[in-house]
Amino acid sequence: MVTPDTHQEAPLLSGEQTVKSIRDTGYKGTDYALAELIDNSFQWGQARTVLLVIVQRMVQGKRRATKRADEIWVIDDGTGMTDQAVNLALSFGGSGKYDDRSGIGRFGMGLPQASVSQCERTDVWTWQRSQPENASHTYLDLKKLSRSGKGSTLTVPWPSRPGQSGYEAMPDWVLDVFKQHATADTSMGQPLYGGTAIRWSALDKVRWTTASTILKHAEYLLGRIYRNFLTTESEPRHIKIAIVDADMIGGLIEFYDVRPNDPLYLLPADQSTLEYWEQAGPDGEKEKYVPVTDSAPFTAHHNSRTFEIARADGKGNSLVHARLSLARPEARPGRNPGKDTHQGRHARDNAGISVVRAGRELVLEQTLNEEATDRWWGVELSFSPDLDEIFGVTNNKQDVPNLTQALQLARTYDLPKEQALEEGLFDEEHEIAELYGMAHQLLILVRSLRQEGREGRDAASRGRSAPPNIAGVASNIKKTRSTVIPTPGEKKFADDPDPEKAAGAIETKLKADDVPDQTRRIIIENYRRGVTVQILTHAEKHVPAFFRPDEAMNLELLCLNNAHPAYQAIIDPLRASGDDIAAMSEEEAKRLLTKSADAITWLLLAYARCENEYQGHPLAGTWKQIRDQWGQRLAETVQDSAFKAAELFGDSAEDDSESGV
Repeated sequence: MVTPDTHQEAPLLSGEQTVKSIRDTGYKGTDYALAELIDNSFQWGQARTVLLVIVQRMVQGKRRATKRADEIWVIDDGTGMTDQAVNLALSFGGSGKYDDRSGIGRFGMGLPQASVSQCERTDVWTWQRSQPENASHTYLDLKKLSRSGKGSTLTVPWPSRPGQSGYEAMPDWVLDVFKQHATADTSMGQPLYGGTAIRWSALDKVRWTTASTILKHAEYLLGRIYRNFLTTESEPRHIKIAIVDADMIGGLIEFYDVRPNDPLYLLPADQSTLEYWEQAGPDGEKEKYVPVTDSAPFTAHHNSRTFEIARADGKGNSLVHARLSLARPEARPGRNPGKDTHQGRHARDNAGISVVRAGRELVLEQTLNEEATDRWWGVELSFSPDLDEIFGVTNNKQDVPNLTQALQLARTYDLPKEQALEEGLFDEEHEIAELYGMAHQLLILVRSLRQEGREGRDAASRGRSAPPNIAGVASNIKKTRSTVIPTPGEKKFADDPDPEKAAGAIETKLKADDVPDQTRRIIIENYRRGVTVQILTHAEKHVPAFFRPDEAMNLELLCLNNAHPAYQAIIDPLRASGDDIAAMSEEEAKRLLTKSADAITWLLLAYARCENEYQGHPLAGTWKQIRDQWGQRLAETVQDSAFKAAELFGDSAEDDSESGV
């Protein structure tokens, strides 16, 4: 039996076990862990330049000797830290910066958590308005903790200074590279510096063992995470990377600038990690094509949206900004551009929704990615730190689980927010309730981008262009109908049949309806070539109608509601590109034809149901009259426009048969 005098209170945290648990939680990769250190350099240290040096050493393996990463250094020219600050910075949650939402940091866990996830020994040197030779030094050594035995605690040694017992000086080569790249303060006559140098050694948990692989992944990810910092004109930041051999340190070290990696591809290619594009030739050799410049941009167009989200602290709302982009067909040449081209492989690793907090990317969210071609659209979602709780930002700044769950629910159930609440998909008080409406809108926007990409790709493969938001069907019906009843727009045009004046009026109407610039331009071009019927897609989620008729002068417009369930079930699956059709098996083609017939039947059944519901009603005769007149117009439209696609775009039946379309 336990007596009261033997009761002992257990410690909340056990030093050895706590650190082991933190090590196991880890980061997605060494590159993500390095980003934590760079966060500290940019925000707390206010650094302008961060140097990343990977020291490699020849190691004898079981079969052969190979070069392995032996140390990783992160050196910045920031303001440096006081002895108290650096001592706290190496303790978990002890930095004094917890819940500071002024920038990209907040949680006070970055330096120790990132470090122990990669190595057993972390050394820190820091100096303020001085010379780096005078730096204070402290360290975190997990080997000492394991040697101390079970139940032991780990403390961070108080920083030592030059001349004190046990002080470890920075290597000379670190002093040299720092002074080569840092900007000195000369206001006092002699150059003074501030900065911090961090060394990871005893690398036992790095994801990649070779220095070149670490560099490759680090440049790609860091360029994307910090793209906004690297491209800020007022206060540009720089991240430079180098690899050095341990037995050759001392000479000139060549650094490579980390270039911005823009997942929306709105930056000029020569200013980012996307430098050129290439395509496999007939003989399998890679053929370099022209650079993607302003004259041949990667991105076809982009637009933006803004969402208003309630803050968790009840202090009003904050805005979430979304930017969207779509690659133009010319930027993805070849039949399998994702496989055969440089930009295809590049875009593959940038596919998804880039979630950006305070200008710094947290994660590339991929819930809405469904197929390989999703690499050709891009979405950037940016918000401020006051929405951290709503998004569920993790303390290692790698995930936003609340947003992920909202996107997963939107993709799975595809319901408006009110209906999703009624179905009990989430609790009204949960943070997901604040994000779901935005998530559902993003689902609709991504589907629209995906559809535009298919149509543009199909049009490009046939030697013609298709505008965004245009459903890919256009007709210049001859109006040889037996009983045409002119529309108001046609009457207006008949009174003043000036095509150029009509084109101007049409453009004014389209602009008032917020039709995108490129779409308007192509519609006007088609109109001048004789196109008098145009089909567009537009998301109208709050209306029950599947389509909406409209007109601008004598241009007939049919607006399909691509937020309607029927669009996703009927139209979208049938819009296969030429490449998709050519790659189909006979069985897949049969299923597509069957689905086409079913889709037409669904449309007719829905109309038939409406008419049946009015049997015996005074309006029953009106429904029949509409059905008869619609049938007559359908016959005339089919007869007049059966050959119009070929006539309009300059194609021929022979061309189609040869291409297999």
